Amino acid sequence: MMYLAWRTLRYRRLAFMATFLAVFFGVALIVASGGLMETGVRLAVPPQRLAAADVVVSGKQTYGVPKEDPQDTKDIKSVPLAERYWIDPALVSKIQEVPGVERAIAESSFTATVVRDGAPVIVGSGSLGHTWESAELGPYQLDGRPPTQAGQVVLDRRVARLAQVGVGDRVDIVVGGATSSFQVTGIAAPPGETSQSALFFSGDDERRLNPHAGGADAIGVLAKPGTDVADLRDQIEQTLADRKLVVLTGDDRGVAEFPEAVGGQAQLIPLAGVFGGMTVFVAIFVIASTLGLSVQQRQKEVALLRSIGATPRQIRTMVRREALVVAVGAAILGCVPGVFLGPLLYRLVSAAGVISPVVEFHQGFIPYLAGPAIGIFAALVAAYVAGRRPSKIRPTAGIAEAALQRKWVSWPRVLFSLLFFAGGFALILVTAIVMEGPVASATAGPAVMCWAISIALISPGLTRLLAAVLSLPVRAFFGLAGYLGTINVRTRAVRVAAAVTPIMLAVALAVANFYLQTTQNEAAERYYSENLRADVVLSSTTGGFPADTVEAIRSARGVEAASAYVTSAGWINKPYDGSHVESPWPLQGVSGASAATITGVRTTAGNLGDLTGDAVALPEVAGKNLNIGVGDQITLRLGDRSAVDLRVVALYPAKEGFETILLPADLLAAHSTTGLSRQILVTAEPGTDRETLVANLREEVVGQPGTMIEGREAITTFAERTKTLAWVNYMLVGLVAGYTLISVANTLIVATAGRRRELGMQRLIGATRRQSLLMLSVEAGTVTVIGVVLGTIASIATLLPFSIVVLGRPVPSGPFWIYLAVVAGAAVLAFAATLLPGRRVMLARPAEAAVAVE
Repeated sequence: MMYLAWRTLRYRRLAFMATFLAVFFGVALIVASGGLMETGVRLAVPPQRLAAADVVVSGKQTYGVPKEDPQDTKDIKSVPLAERYWIDPALVSKIQEVPGVERAIAESSFTATVVRDGAPVIVGSGSLGHTWESAELGPYQLDGRPPTQAGQVVLDRRVARLAQVGVGDRVDIVVGGATSSFQVTGIAAPPGETSQSALFFSGDDERRLNPHAGGADAIGVLAKPGTDVADLRDQIEQTLADRKLVVLTGDDRGVAEFPEAVGGQAQLIPLAGVFGGMTVFVAIFVIASTLGLSVQQRQKEVALLRSIGATPRQIRTMVRREALVVAVGAAILGCVPGVFLGPLLYRLVSAAGVISPVVEFHQGFIPYLAGPAIGIFAALVAAYVAGRRPSKIRPTAGIAEAALQRKWVSWPRVLFSLLFFAGGFALILVTAIVMEGPVASATAGPAVMCWAISIALISPGLTRLLAAVLSLPVRAFFGLAGYLGTINVRTRAVRVAAAVTPIMLAVALAVANFYLQTTQNEAAERYYSENLRADVVLSSTTGGFPADTVEAIRSARGVEAASAYVTSAGWINKPYDGSHVESPWPLQGVSGASAATITGVRTTAGNLGDLTGDAVALPEVAGKNLNIGVGDQITLRLGDRSAVDLRVVALYPAKEGFETILLPADLLAAHSTTGLSRQILVTAEPGTDRETLVANLREEVVGQPGTMIEGREAITTFAERTKTLAWVNYMLVGLVAGYTLISVANTLIVATAGRRRELGMQRLIGATRRQSLLMLSVEAGTVTVIGVVLGTIASIATLLPFSIVVLGRPVPSGPFWIYLAVVAGAAVLAFAATLLPGRRVMLARPAEAAVAVE
């Protein structure tokens, strides 16, 4: 059988090339998604500013939320904090006493930006100020002298070059929204490439300028020569014995510098898992349909082998070995593009903001083992399915059925189709009845998978049914070519289904996932910002606005109301709230004096004007679920892990699933990473046009470098994360859909090339090339329509309940051109993959083609 397998591969090169390409591209995508997964799991963040520290002590950037019992400290969900968690710098003396520690240095940072000619000078993702003492953790090489007294600064070499200043010059620096002049005493060269600009101040200036003075970002530990770093880390952990602290070594140390990387991990891992799962799911169907078509075209050969004594087991072994030979080579070679595709995907994902670009991409040996293993396994499963019926059917029946396979129904197909249909229907019910808001996509996404699998399993029957429905209009329009084309599709329904299935998969996955994201985006933008009113938005690129800026804006001509605006996330600790275990409550900070005007919220109890000091305004649903009302006390865990006791001053209605908690802006800003509000929302007085308002505001902020005056669309909301993930999902779904459409081309090319005898016979009885090509065009169009219709049905069944839950209407949001683009892509590939090989086949003389080996 191995000999026959090799001979078959030699003379059936086109069919097996299609299988080869299906495995090849599938393995490449699986390896790439494995690299994303490994990167998220490892979360390697090489240190930059802290590169010289052997050990780094930092605050744990996650918070453990009890899942059910608030007293249960074991059954908890670890969720990333929205803000930096500061630690006590007094721990330095405690760490200094640990054997093997040479020196421990507290590292603190705050937003500080050099200004030249009124414009911020920022190199990298941001500009931070530090004490000069922490420069030793770099270590930075100093040209000049360190800052020893107030009013002195050492600049990062890149910033100094861009600002065109040198040692002895004076430079303007914005800290805390205020601009001050400093003397440059030195230029510091970083130890390597850094992602943020660094400015170094004296200890007195750091304590004066840092809004979080008294807290440290991290503590860098320099080990004595000869000290084992792993042992030192264990000793420090035992000495501190604090679960809210982490002791980092190696490439984990960078997390202390870039705490946002922890939040990115929570997004990248599920994203890679979904992408990998979709790829495996599609790969199995694509490989199965491609290999299945190849075996179907050789059914007469298989039947002849059976008639001369081959056993069913030998036939299955032959098909399995053929698939194995092709799959092994394709799987190994598929790793090559995976080497380049993985880093490319990671760069796109990090550029979109899903994860910080400081996280180092890792694609170790596991993806290169898992990818080929999955590809080979999919090929073997496909070989088993494809070879099962030809090996069991009687030789005489096999020869009769070889020319035209009609039987496809089997109890496993029908049973699994019904099971997946039931699963998809159940998920739709859960989406419509149970789910709400952003989490509705958690069940809507798997629902389209279930629908697609269910339809794919019975696609031959559905293909025959839809071909019969389309036959009358097609015949009426295309005449004889339409008659022949629809007859071919109906009688070859089993083989045609091999092309219909991948089209259906591509349309279902692409349309459902694209419109799920666009609908989610619109809902997030609408419901997270509909309670905010703003004609103009002021945004700071230098860290934030000081408190007196809001008062100045409020008194400007043409301004009706102005409010500082801050966003963060947190949890309600007391009374226990189990509604936000997986993700924290969105928090919005506004100024109490303008809260009622700037938000436009109509309270059902209490007054937003009282939103000052230790006050909070809750959505009605939270008050109802927690049995609290106006005047009651709650304990809120803010984004920096701080617990604050707050008095409820108002309750207001909000869209279910998109509720936010309102707090005083100054309170929320004090517990944010920057310590300031980055935006100011402004509404105009009646009769004041936007241009006049902008001109008046520009006069007020002339002394605020880096201030941008924008429209309402600039309001920062929790929809930003949704939009970021949306673009990434568009990209990933596009890759999977593209891979699926490649399989459409493979299948149709093989199917058309295998019809040489049929097309030759048509030519012999008088058909012209034009008539034959028109017939093939009708077939390609019919296949496209059937695949698009089935894929649309699967996507609509998912999108309708999701849209009703999220937007309150059955029609999803999003441009119609997305659907047209998916359909056009499927149609172009279907026609090209049918007509190009068909034209090539008809280049041969009819008499030769009529007796050619199929």
